[in-house]
Amino acid sequence: MISSLPNECLQQIFRDIKDINTLYSIIRVDHTWCENGIIYLWKNPFRNDINIKNQIKIIPILLNFLKKGENTLFDYPCLITHLNLDNLFKIVSEFSKINNNLFKSFILLMEKDESLSLIFHNIKFSEWSEFGQIWVINLLILVYMAKRKASIRWFKIDNKYAYFENLIIDRMENENEYHHLDNGLTIDRYLDIFTVFLKFDESKNFFENLEYLECGQLNNNHPSLDSLSKICRKLKTVRIEGDFRSIYIPLVSLIKYQKNLEILQIIGVKNNSGMWFYEKNIFEIFSSLESISHSLKSFEISGIEMMTDETFEFLGKCKNLEILRIEDSNISHKNFDWISKAELPKLYSLELISNCDGVDFMRQINPIQGILRNKIISSNLKKLYLRNKFLKNYDLLEAIGENCRNLVKFSTQLTANNDIPILFIILENNSNLRELYLNIYLDMHTVDISTEIIMDLAKSLPERIDTVQLELLINCVYHCRTFLENCSVNLKYFYIIISIDNDIYEYMNCIKGWSKERGKRIVESSYYPNYMNFCNKIDVVWDENLSII
Repeated sequence: MISSLPNECLQQIFRDIKDINTLYSIIRVDHTWCENGIIYLWKNPFRNDINIKNQIKIIPILLNFLKKGENTLFDYPCLITHLNLDNLFKIVSEFSKINNNLFKSFILLMEKDESLSLIFHNIKFSEWSEFGQIWVINLLILVYMAKRKASIRWFKIDNKYAYFENLIIDRMENENEYHHLDNGLTIDRYLDIFTVFLKFDESKNFFENLEYLECGQLNNNHPSLDSLSKICRKLKTVRIEGDFRSIYIPLVSLIKYQKNLEILQIIGVKNNSGMWFYEKNIFEIFSSLESISHSLKSFEISGIEMMTDETFEFLGKCKNLEILRIEDSNISHKNFDWISKAELPKLYSLELISNCDGVDFMRQINPIQGILRNKIISSNLKKLYLRNKFLKNYDLLEAIGENCRNLVKFSTQLTANNDIPILFIILENNSNLRELYLNIYLDMHTVDISTEIIMDLAKSLPERIDTVQLELLINCVYHCRTFLENCSVNLKYFYIIISIDNDIYEYMNCIKGWSKERGKRIVESSYYPNYMNFCNKIDVVWDENLSII
């Protein structure tokens, strides 16, 4: 009966299927299921979770148009909506290595195809390096996809060169990495595939409906971002990593042209601050966010210096913001004030990790506590992660205990003995808590953890908790045993970090023995030393069922 469902119903079913193997099975049911299943299989053929041996089979299908008179069953290129340019390059490279003769035959067919742009004619491939030939085939695939009216919704380009540096070393160690094309274009590294492609008229329609854009480690005012800022008007998610001294102009342009941007992630490149115009550029980027404040739902920042006092002024207008994450950044005390004054009624996730406000460490206040005293923010929080080894809590936990009642995931550090009773108040006030992560930075703070405290902590856990992570709170096997024996909740995940001086095998034997006594089956466990941080790490995952299977 289900095989007779209309196409609209089948497509809705397939849209919710995440397992690619299931989709492979679906296309074998009948012709109708095959037609609909192929649409979803070909949406994202360059994903990185497919075996490379299977992915290289895609290349001859995409290049089949070069064989005149041969038609494929489906117009595959027009079905593609997701493009990971890094993976495409890798797939083509592997294809050329394994199917070298077939690869060369496609190159010969390309040179004879008069329907292609002049850029592919008289290219004298025999004079090109193997790397250069791979480059052109990638460009050819992009151009053909665009000609077949593919409409890309999801696009990723990364300039980290991890894979490509190895490729260059292996294949073109002694070759010139520059090539000149007949129309005067000069190409150098891998990333220029995309730069050249954007010179084609077809690229405009190719990215017109783009909703997801991820760019890794952009620098030197790269023209690709500038070109995309002129094309893309429908972005919902933008993830940018780069040197913001040089790319801030196209990034500001890209942001200002958006009407419905919901997710923005900005990652700075380490050690790229320090020049007088850096803070000015960052301020201009953040000021441009006012134009998308009405639609912004998630904002993540990492590795950014925000010392201009008005940088976060825009945040008060983000009434629909649900997620705010700031990590490894320098934020002026005034900008912490802007966050604490913002009315964010929909915020449910707040992560502030390893940030500095530039104020003398001797001051007796934690800059984050003002944010948690804002009841409009704190009363709706479900996820709260706070970590900074260089700051004491002072009244921070007290602010959380007074205002947070709906936490489901909670992570914090203990910096003084008086934090412990307040921690128990937080646990008592948040009955829906499912995940708890606690940490002590022993090299910065002194906290006395006794057997009684370990016992009280285990007894104070809300009944819904199933995940506990304790970093340097447990300092002997006896404390580990005490915690587990007094823990009445049904733990599914237990992660502890202990001093490197402890015997890791004694801890594992303790955990295994307790598990056997409780009838809990361990389905996954790992334990390993971390010599760099002078600690041992233990991970244990139990079956959700209490009884041994």
